[in-house]
Amino acid sequence: MTGTVIERFMELARTQPDGVAYDVWPSGAQAVAAQLTWGGWARDAQQLAGAMLSHGVAPGECVLIFADNVPLWPVADLATLMVRGIAVGAYPTSAMTQLATQIRDCGARLVFADTPERCAMIANAAAHVPWPVHVVSAADWPSWSHADATTTASRVAQLRERMDAVTAADDAVLIYTSGSTGEAKGARISHRYLMASAHSIATTLGLRESDSGVSFLPFCHAAERVFGIYTRILVGMRAVLVQATGDVWHAMQATSPTVFGGLPRLFEKLAEQLPASGTAIEQAAKLTAIVGGRLRLATSGGAALPLAVAQQLQRAGLTVLGAYGQTEHLCVAMNTPHAFRLDAVGRPMPGTVIRIADDGQLLVKRNELTFSGYFARPVDTQAAFTEDGEWLYTGDLAEQDADGMLRITGRVKELIALSNGKKVAPAPIEAELCASPLIAAAVCAGEGRHFLSALLQVDRDAATALAQAHSVAAPWPALLAHPVIRQAVEAHVQTVNAQRSRPEQIRAFHMVSDVWSVQDGALTATWKLRRATLLERYATEIQTLYAPSAAETTA
Repeated sequence: MTGTVIERFMELARTQPDGVAYDVWPSGAQAVAAQLTWGGWARDAQQLAGAMLSHGVAPGECVLIFADNVPLWPVADLATLMVRGIAVGAYPTSAMTQLATQIRDCGARLVFADTPERCAMIANAAAHVPWPVHVVSAADWPSWSHADATTTASRVAQLRERMDAVTAADDAVLIYTSGSTGEAKGARISHRYLMASAHSIATTLGLRESDSGVSFLPFCHAAERVFGIYTRILVGMRAVLVQATGDVWHAMQATSPTVFGGLPRLFEKLAEQLPASGTAIEQAAKLTAIVGGRLRLATSGGAALPLAVAQQLQRAGLTVLGAYGQTEHLCVAMNTPHAFRLDAVGRPMPGTVIRIADDGQLLVKRNELTFSGYFARPVDTQAAFTEDGEWLYTGDLAEQDADGMLRITGRVKELIALSNGKKVAPAPIEAELCASPLIAAAVCAGEGRHFLSALLQVDRDAATALAQAHSVAAPWPALLAHPVIRQAVEAHVQTVNAQRSRPEQIRAFHMVSDVWSVQDGALTATWKLRRATLLERYATEIQTLYAPSAAETTA
């Protein structure tokens, strides 16, 4: 078992059986409701693994987990690894058709789900799968474990044999890409990848056993899976399992974690809670009241954190360390407490080698930190690497300073080609547009057109506050048409334009009152904008921007 998650996990269970691995914070709770110790976790996982053997789960077989961050997730995950299976996570926001597609793709016959509603969704999805699918609920899995897992010496020996047979090269988990640029694909992640990535993260951040954190992002996402389960196993860290994202701040106030990792939107919401006109001391006091008094590390990934938000939090005493990675190679770059820039994603992480291709694309050297390919997709796997198979295509445009700091400047496939031949990377422009509290999200448009335009999702709370400050009384969304709001948005757009070349300037925009969400298909499960979807959805509005008499024209 050398170099596997199982080896380290069982070591913790032997040496620290009573140590707390997870505190449990159910949805709507006001305090920690239960605890999962290292010994208890191992015992539950082994019992569940025995039941999996009785159920006929074979080595290399995929087992699906469809749940929020509740004890069922880490228990089922480690149990799957113990029987040399492949643990697959479904996004908690998945629709029934998406579940059916994922089950068919990975071939899962066994699914764990945490709520009756999710069990029903799996049952409906199973009707579209050409083989029987067995569903085990969070309420039933303890009894299912005891009923199906015999305690005979032969069953114990069989499990021990499976665990001993696990190798570093084995596929441990399957992580499905979010599908923002196409159909979701299952990335094969080996035990070697998991342990190497956990070590890289722990080394970069200087994590130690005395650290503690909060686990609330979906475990089916690469960052939370690797950090929220396997890095914590490697280090021996404690964490709070928060079932509902809305309870994160309550859990932090109650438990005072030392480490916190989140997506940009979470940090934006945190900054919004700080007194805008308060002194640095007042802001720091408010921040401490929200996140607790022991937070020493905060990281952000998944997308660019607006610079204005990072600066505001830093003034309040919290430096948010930007990071960059992908499911295919999670540990690419990260800022550290001793070497960071708010406008960069940091230097390459331990074990990672990068280079910038002639077309500006960031390439990552293939090694133990890199995924093993896409599940049952050899053509897609080959296309993910350079012709010699040595370098992973990230699809991102990047720049690296002389001191090694890396900046992501856009997406290769998202370059907007204007009719004059100029090509524009929209990502940095969109990030600058979102620096205003009035702009919740932005999408640039202009492919084949003679200038750049944008869809601007206006933040309702910020717009309402601005209106009230100017004694403007108008209902939402009619408020967007009021000169006070329009002029404020236009002034910000012009500020962004002043820092950009002519082809990169937003010459027309359309303000959107809709709240884009995962449920309506505008965002991926990791809250990234689905650019193509939004451009299609607002095609009529965008077309209007290019009419000669367009009312939205700003330049």
